[in-house]
Amino acid sequence: MKGTWYETCAAQGQCAHYFGRDRDEPCKSFQLFEIKEGEIDGVDISGILVMELADLFSPKFADLLGQGGEGGIYISDKTTEEQRKVLEPFFMNNVPGWLLTRKPLGLRFVPINLNKEDNTYHISMPYGEMKLTPTAGLDGSPVRVENCLFNTVFPRINVCNSHFWRYKDFGKDLDFQNRAGVICEFDMQGG
Repeated sequence: MKGTWYETCAAQGQCAHYFGRDRDEPCKSFQLFEIKEGEIDGVDISGILVMELADLFSPKFADLLGQGGEGGIYISDKTTEEQRKVLEPFFMNNVPGWLLTRKPLGLRFVPINLNKEDNTYHISMPYGEMKLTPTAGLDGSPVRVENCLFNTVFPRINVCNSHFWRYKDFGKDLDFQNRAGVICEFDMQGG
């Protein structure tokens, strides 16, 4: 599958995990996967939006992939019954986002809206929302995260200002302002 990944987290400034460093407290991340093209088991999933909350268990970078965290998974309610049959097990068992949501608290099919106005993205669904604007350098081109560990999965990570992000579901009530964010293209292959 190919598409665009939008992510915001609890870090002020770029998250230390992008650079292989520990944090003072476990990070929280809210993400949207905008699937532009792809298929699972022969079923076309182009045009599907999927959101995920990852509430990590440990502040240590070394624990990131091993322990991950917990959170909710949300798939657009515009999916067909055939798409739901392949998307639900895929996201519950394989969860993109570097397997950060090791303990899915549940999956819901909900309306998800992605709106772009000027250079700002506003993403919303019944249990949360986020607003991101890519950061531009002095020459006007996007500021990027270069040579980080995640560049193997996301080769061109553009830095964003997350104006705000909110989430309230599965016993979690999160509300952040002016935090780190990224937008980048993804190309996932599987067999």
